[in-house]
Order: sequence, then C-alpha cells, then structure tokens
Amino acid sequence: RIKKCGGFIAWNSVGQPHVNGRLAMTRSLGDLDLKTSGVIAEPETKRINLHHADDSFLVLTTDGINFMVNSQEICDFVNQCHDPNEAAHAVTEQAIQYGTEDNSTAVVVPFGAWGKYKNSEINFSFSRSFASSGRWA
Repeated sequence: RIKKCGGFIAWNSVGQPHVNGRLAMTRSLGDLDLKTSGVIAEPETKRINLHHADDSFLVLTTDGINFMVNSQEICDFVNQCHDPNEAAHAVTEQAIQYGTEDNSTAVVVPFGAWGKYKNSEINFSFSRSFASSGRWA
C-alpha cells in the first residue's frame, strides 16, 4: 500500500522500518502529511476469546516501548508487579532505561487471573491503569 501510493520504506540504523524514513508504522492517527504516502488510520483488528480464570492481563503500549522492550520482557515485568499501576510504571521506566527516544506509555488491564501465575494472593478490581513516563508529560 505504501509503495502504491508513492511512499517508501527506509530502514533505520537498528533495522526498524519507517515510512518515508520517518514513521515507524503504516497505520496511525494523525501524521496527516503521510496520508498521501499510504499511511492510514484504519486499525488492524483481531478478535480473541478471553478466559478470566486463565488470562492475567492485557498490556497496551506505544511504539516507544515496543521498539525497546520485547513482548516476553513486558510480560515478565508485569508478572513481577503487585498491581497494574506498578506494572505500567515498570514497563515505561524499563523502556526509558533501555534508551527509548520516543514517548513511552503503557496501559495494563488486569483480568481474573491477575497474580495467578506468580502465586500472588492479591485481588484487584477490573479497572484500567494508565502510566505515561514523565519524560513527555
């Protein structure tokens, strides 16, 4: 889609692709100047069934985290935390420690099995927790 619209993909020094050498994703809210290069705002979606007795959490992150911390590391950090707020802060701070140059934001949504896989006795409500690094506030 990017090439068909006249855009190009360039790889940065750490091997990450960027639209027109600038944007690290092909779907984005905003970035209006890249819409003519094939960047679209329509999300790619996937539906999965959750099982509250087995599933522990969902973590939503910005690219500033995903380029620095892999999915397994994110899960490991979250599993070490006592509550979703602490987990969101741990993930954002780790990305900053790894040297991210982009914004670092994480939302940790606990499910019914929160803490189950670390033998935790902590119960938590099913509210959402949000953390943004102070670096971009």
